[in-house]
Amino acid sequence: MLRPRSPGTKPGTLATPPLLTTSTPTGTSTSAKKKVAMPDSPLVDIAAVTAFHRQLPQYAATPLHNLPTLAADLGLGQVLLKDESDRFGLPSFKILGASWAVYKALARAVGLPLKDANGQALSLEKLAATVRAYNEHHTREGGLRPLGIISTTEGNWGRALARMARYTGGVSCRLHVPAFMPQATQDLLAREGADVRVVPGGNYDDCVAVVRAEAERDSSLLLLLDVGFEGYEDVPQWVIEGYSTLLVEADEQVREATGGRAATHVVVPVGAGSIAQAVTAHYKSPRGHGGAVGAGQSMTEGMEGEEMAEGDFGKNTGVDGVSTVTSQTTTVLAVEADTAACLRASLAVGRRVTVATADTIMCGLNCGTLSETAWPILHAGVDYSVAVSDRQAHVAVQQLWNADGRDIVEDGDEPMTGMGNHNNGYHHKKRVSEAAGASGVAAGPCGAATLAGLRKICSEARDIVKLNGDSVVVLFCTEGAREYAVPFV
Repeated sequence: MLRPRSPGTKPGTLATPPLLTTSTPTGTSTSAKKKVAMPDSPLVDIAAVTAFHRQLPQYAATPLHNLPTLAADLGLGQVLLKDESDRFGLPSFKILGASWAVYKALARAVGLPLKDANGQALSLEKLAATVRAYNEHHTREGGLRPLGIISTTEGNWGRALARMARYTGGVSCRLHVPAFMPQATQDLLAREGADVRVVPGGNYDDCVAVVRAEAERDSSLLLLLDVGFEGYEDVPQWVIEGYSTLLVEADEQVREATGGRAATHVVVPVGAGSIAQAVTAHYKSPRGHGGAVGAGQSMTEGMEGEEMAEGDFGKNTGVDGVSTVTSQTTTVLAVEADTAACLRASLAVGRRVTVATADTIMCGLNCGTLSETAWPILHAGVDYSVAVSDRQAHVAVQQLWNADGRDIVEDGDEPMTGMGNHNNGYHHKKRVSEAAGASGVAAGPCGAATLAGLRKICSEARDIVKLNGDSVVVLFCTEGAREYAVPFV
């Protein structure tokens, strides 16, 4: 059974995403549009970010899987999956952004420059020693409080923060979490060393309000969120910078897998929007580093009164609350949980709106409000947006696990009763492809949502977004296998 629903609609929220729709021959919903320029994204010192990540324990590039059976089933050239199920020993990409943000926030708090006069980067070891000394001094001095981290999470972000708190001098990490968070997830956070506090009756947005208020009352608490709002832009930008390591890895791996071709389409999940912002800026910004390097296309936004034909993709066609490019480059496809489709609602009306949320197995996507810093990028750069159900996400989990595969129990393992990985807090079983030699993918619902979204887009809009037998599609699988309540509807 699904867990109980989270709190319902609040004043000023939209219970369901409104769409400005017109009829099309394929039966999909389309919205009339006007142009929106792609905002410039800040320059990122990718070499510095990557060098920092290489200092962390268990650094390794995560794999890119080739999924030929799924590609054939969907009538596509190649489907490639960037597998973030084991990043630094945690089951999610989140630590890439969290680590860089913690590093920069603590360095600023204790007055350490990121580079010395000789251009030498601040090492993690030196930062940890300085932070430890800083906090010991404040503990000895009367009336002074040591530095700590405060945040909220649906799970993976909090685990990453708590892990980094240990790596950077053992600072405290307080996490306020939604009331409907499973006890198993709370236990995982606590095992990382976090001080977990449940917000009674609260959802994710409520938790953001709580931690903002606490950080304002206590200046020793560093507020570290991956969602931006007015007056809080630095940390979310640092998070985005941290994700550049993933994207640079993916670009190199895609070229290797395709004989030098770039991705024609990328599919990314959307919660509050941080990873979607990073992906969209990477492929669509004039200063991006992916398939749209130097493109700087004009995009589109919602506007009543102008209809555009289905065949005009690349000429400002809008679909299902989408923004579309004026020339064919890397197409960015966004996927949300249908219980928290705040991007789809925002694209439909051309402004950032809050939607009421309900519980979902796609916990990391259960956000009712987009990051304020993510919205301009997503508004201009996302080409097509869909929402998927818990059932569709669950089916995609099973499809990724079973594609081309047979079960192999690793030495010392017992037969599997649930999917997961010992390192990530759950039991793990390896799947090896009989047909193509590729590993099967043990994904969680958030990670598998991109496959569910791709299937939906192939069904309703493949011609509009130009998915065909020549397409190279990259799925960003952002979460490894975990326990969840299997949906029956």
